[in-house]
Parts: sequence; structure tokens; C-alpha cells
Amino acid sequence: MAAEEQQYDTIQGPYDYIRGASIALIERENVREKVAPFIEKARILELACGSGFYTYSFLAWGASSVLGVDISSVMIDKARRLGKEVSFIQADCSIPKAYNGGPFDLVFGAWLLNYASDRAGLVNMFRNIAMNLKDGGRFVSITVPPSSNPIDSLNAEANARPMPAGSGYLIYNHIKDVEDGIYFRVHGDTPVGDLNFECYHLKKELYEEAAREAGLKGKLEWGVTKVPERYLKGEGPGGASLVELETYKTIPNYGVLVIIK
Repeated sequence: MAAEEQQYDTIQGPYDYIRGASIALIERENVREKVAPFIEKARILELACGSGFYTYSFLAWGASSVLGVDISSVMIDKARRLGKEVSFIQADCSIPKAYNGGPFDLVFGAWLLNYASDRAGLVNMFRNIAMNLKDGGRFVSITVPPSSNPIDSLNAEANARPMPAGSGYLIYNHIKDVEDGIYFRVHGDTPVGDLNFECYHLKKELYEEAAREAGLKGKLEWGVTKVPERYLKGEGPGGASLVELETYKTIPNYGVLVIIK
């Protein structure tokens, strides 16, 4: 994932800006709801922690400790400046490695799995997760929407939320087909600069098979974008129009994957 390090080292400012958009804040609320039943006093490993969008929230929500891991030194430096209660490691989350302090009660990864280009890459990511997760622990992830036809999912996204608003300033463009999915570009225009990065949308069945192969054998469930009612009443932060917010009810922006080891 060396290419991902270079991508994120250069877009940290615009990346942080888009994390203030309504859909990013909704995403965080969806995560909070999902982890609420088992976060109290949990020891958390956050893979692909970035600049700390979730990291310190986990502590505020009741976790006892958080270890953040990311491939980008620039992102980690920003995350460290947000507080002193979290430990960080710069590492490639696609390479299986047992981190100090493990195994953890909860492993979390937002926008991590979409950097796996194929089955082997997904299996390695899931092996890293399984290696660091205690028996009975949960892996929670934000990733691309679950779909057996990734190109249809991407096209629906692009048609429902075109520029200039996009999905929280972002639009998605197909680059090429790959085995079991697609390779696509994410582009965003923000007042603090543009951002571009590339990733993969693989079939949901491949995610499920790779997780099982890597050792995550417990209950597996998918969720998708869930817009809180106050946003649909025009009372949510982040600046999204009601038109944009309504589209998420039928065309989700992301999937929420939860697996018990």
C-alpha cells in the first residue's frame, strides 16, 4: 500500500475539509450507533486511522484505550496533535502483523478494505484484523456499499449525486474493470484544494469469503448509510441539501460491515 501513503500524504488538508461534510458526520453517527453496545471500556485498534476523525471519539464514547495505525506519517502527525490519550503506529495495514497491546476487543477500519485490489489483498487485510482481534471480539468497518455489481453501484452514486455537491464534495469515476470488481477514482473540489485518490470496489461476496478464509468465522452483517431524521428536517450540520440527503435513503454512500471473530 505504498501508493496509498503517497496519496494521503499530499491531500491531508482537503481530506480533513471533506470530513466536515454532512455525509461524513452522518457516517460517524452511524458508527457510534453500531459500536455503542460493546464500546464501554473496550480496548480498540483503529486501522487506517488517518488524521483522527474517529480516534478520539472512541474515547469519548466509552473506550478505555485506542491504538491508531496508518500508513501516512502526515496523517498520523495531524492525529497526534489532537490529543495525548492515544498511541499511534505508522504501518501498512494490509500486512498481517501483531501489534503491541493486542489482542483487542474491537478492531475498527474506516475506508481501509477498499484499497485491496483483489482476493489475496482482502485476505491479507482480514488476516491482519483477525490476528489482532480477541476471540468473540468485533471488527467494524466503513467501506464501499455492499453490492454484487460494483459498477452499477458506482453509476447509481454518480447519477444521484453529481457535482458540484457530489457526496460530501466527492464524485466517483470508473477507471477500469478488475477481476471481481472495479478500480475507480475519487475526486473532490474544496476551498482548501482538490483531492484525488484511487481505490477498488469489489463484490460483497468476495469480502465475505475473504473474511472467512482469514479466520473471522462469527456472525457477519452488512448495514448501509442511515440518515438521522434531524438531517432530513434540515437540522443537521455539514451543509448538505435536502435533495442530497434524500438520495442516501435509496442509494447509500457506504457500507457498514460488522463481523464477530
